Order: sequence, then structure tokens, then C-alpha cells
Amino acid sequence: MDTFFDECRGSADRTFGVEADQRTKFHIGSMNKMFTAVAIGQLVEAGELAWDTTLAELMPEYPDQAAAANITVWQLLHHTAGLGDFFVTEFFQNRENFINPGDYLDLIARQPSIFEPGTDWSYSNAGYVLLGRIVENVSGEDYFDYIQRHIFTPAGMTSSGFDSQEDITQNLAIGYFREGAFATSWKANWMTLPFKGSPAGGGYSTNRDLLRFASALRDGRLVGTATLQKMFDDGVPVGPGAYAAGFGDRQSNGRHIRGHAGGAPGMSANLAIVWETGATVAVTSNQGDTPTAMLLSERIADLLARQD
Repeated sequence: MDTFFDECRGSADRTFGVEADQRTKFHIGSMNKMFTAVAIGQLVEAGELAWDTTLAELMPEYPDQAAAANITVWQLLHHTAGLGDFFVTEFFQNRENFINPGDYLDLIARQPSIFEPGTDWSYSNAGYVLLGRIVENVSGEDYFDYIQRHIFTPAGMTSSGFDSQEDITQNLAIGYFREGAFATSWKANWMTLPFKGSPAGGGYSTNRDLLRFASALRDGRLVGTATLQKMFDDGVPVGPGAYAAGFGDRQSNGRHIRGHAGGAPGMSANLAIVWETGATVAVTSNQGDTPTAMLLSERIADLLARQD
């Protein structure tokens, strides 16, 4: 893997004046959905479940079994299951109660559905938490352990993980944002974060680790070619491209650009892979509440897609 540009700027910690560098870890928001989707792909490839297996078959403990009987793994991966979100007042008032995927089930089941499964598209963090619980039920492993063993380790991602607000994580940047249109001072984003990252997002990584993930994905070290192709088949049209199984997928200059963004107050990150050539852009940031990383990296990917 040749790196042609690798640069870090700004503060990782404004209180102590710590500058960001190549070792700095950044929260990456919803980019973790890629890891969850690949984990599901691995289990499908191993014959442990199928794309059309229902939630009820895989999760008998889910409180709303009537709804679960009509939701498939494929729909959860593509945000077409019609689930509501869990980022509601009850969640933020009790963040410390939501640590593992199983902790979310009752809250998710009580949220009103948005549409009948398979009839529409709506981005769903809840769906990816359920996928994380499916990983646990099918593999018999804790979700976070599974991702470490089956995604991070084979990809060589030595600086990626999921932290809680009680953890001390070396070289982890603090997120900063300005609250309100006319605000001039920065705020740390502690109070806007879940207590711990989840299968839907909230983990951390570095630019180099994200490039390693992209390389391992394209090289077949995580899932085989047929499984990976299936994950990108029949993406749901969204905006200028499509949402595949855990990845955005759009065309630029006759080539596919695939990856995922993550964003929230104090974090902005994106991975954009020019699939046919392997040229990859990873951008991470710990400030603001706009999709800066996505806009920048996708623009660079467009330029790379023009290259022979």
C-alpha cells in the first residue's frame, strides 16, 4: 500500500495544547457500519445465516416478534426495514445503560415504525445495532471482540476500537464543536456522545487503519469476491448514488466510489475507495458539525477516478 499524501493538522486536545499527528485516533461515527456489514457478510459466507433470514429467526429475545418476523437481514443492511431511531430523550438521559447491543433491544422495539419493511428507505442506526446483536447470537462472541478478531486483526488495524467514556484511550482526540449559529467558543462533545460506541457507530480509528481496511476489503482478506460483490449488488438508490450493504456506492468518471461517512458534533470522517483502481482517501476530523471530511474526500476521490 503506497501512501502519496499523509498529513495531520490542528489540535487533538485543546485543553493541554496537544497537536494531532499520524498516531492520533479519531472517532469515526457511522463509518463503523462498514465493519458490522462485513461481519454479517463473513457469517453469511460461513453458512451461519442467509441474507433473507428474518430477525425473528435470529433474535428470539427481540421484544416485538411480530415485527421481527417481517424484517430480514438484507433489509437491515440496506436501511429498508422501516425501523425508527434510538436517539431519543430516553437514550440520552440514560446513556450509561446502553453498552452492549442487547441493551438497546427494548428501546428500539418501542419506537414507532416508519414504513412497512421493504417498501422505502430511511437511514437507521437502530437497524445496525440489531445487526450487531445478530453477530453475537450467530457467532457466540461479544460484538466488540468479534470485530477485533475478524475485522481489525486480519486487516492489520492496530489503532482501531470502541471506547467508553470511562476508558483512557491513548492518543484519542477530543471532539469539539460550536453550539449555535453565532457561537464563537468551542465546546467538547462529551455530552453528545453515546456512553460507548455501537455497531451503528461511535468507534475510533486512524487514517492509516482505514486505508488498511480498504486494502483488506478489496484484497479478499475479509470476505470473498462473490460475497463482496453480492454486498454491492442491488443497492438502494439514494441521492447521487446508492446505499449497498453497509457502504455508499456511486459512480464517478465511469468508476465506482465506495465507502462510508461518519459525522456528529465534534467528529467528521469518511472513507472513499475508487474501487476499480484501489485509490483510497481517508479523512478524519475532530471539530465542527458539518460533513467536512466527506465533502473533501469525495472531491479528491472524484479527481482520482479520472486517473488512468
